[in-house]
Amino acid sequence: MKVNHPQIPTFLFALGIIFLMFSCEKTEELLPQQDTAVLNEGAQVNAAFDEADFFTLSAMQSNGLGLRTQLGLESDYCSTTKVDFYPNNKSIVINFGEGCTSPKGIKRKGKIMLYFSALSFEAGTEITLAFDGYEVNGLKIEGRRKLIHRGFSADGNYFMFETVISAGKVTWPDGTFATLEGEYLKKLFLPNDSRGFKLEVTGGSGGVTRLGVPFMSLIEEKLVFNQSCTDKGNWVPSSGKVELTLNTDSKYLIDYGNGECDKVVSVTHNEKTVSVKFD
Repeated sequence: MKVNHPQIPTFLFALGIIFLMFSCEKTEELLPQQDTAVLNEGAQVNAAFDEADFFTLSAMQSNGLGLRTQLGLESDYCSTTKVDFYPNNKSIVINFGEGCTSPKGIKRKGKIMLYFSALSFEAGTEITLAFDGYEVNGLKIEGRRKLIHRGFSADGNYFMFETVISAGKVTWPDGTFATLEGEYLKKLFLPNDSRGFKLEVTGGSGGVTRLGVPFMSLIEEKLVFNQSCTDKGNWVPSSGKVELTLNTDSKYLIDYGNGECDKVVSVTHNEKTVSVKFD
């Protein structure tokens, strides 16, 4: 069984539905309604920023910037999405236009701009992400996110990245917003036949929710994502644990299990644990 707490990274993407599948009785017994809303919101915020990393690596690979093509990274672009490479300016612009719906049903608009410290993808290369009118499913994304390449491990067969987000802000259609700062280390393993690529994430983040609640989220046990799951649209970690603290004293532990691609986690709060199924 898995233990509890909504995720942060990690990397990527369909985590905004956390806690929607709680039974009413168990949810109300375990979590106040406001805390449930905060946990759901945190998943949405982190997923929106994390997917931008994936777009960055995919754009680098497709434009021949040294990221190994055998990674097989395929972004969830609309047919109208434009990816323009400007080598003289060491930049790439991913333009979703005035709005489109991707093959996986994600609505996006605006631009993600990528700026490179060098066009050779070597250890120490930094990529800065900025957003121009960028929205994901109605959430407006702002702030700066930096990816720093920390090298390739030939023994471990993975790329190491450090990611830093500063002045992160997500605004909902009703004008309320959440802020976010965070740092993560990510290992992106080259694919094998059984799982495709694998992503391992450690680190943490903090900020203030749209309800004005301060939070701190720390990965207690590395979060793992496998391509065999993500290709099915499942960006819920296959394993790992996260501790979330609200208002400095209300703690939740989230356990994503031991490798299953099942979208099931366990959430523990005040020594009570419930199982959660993501949609």
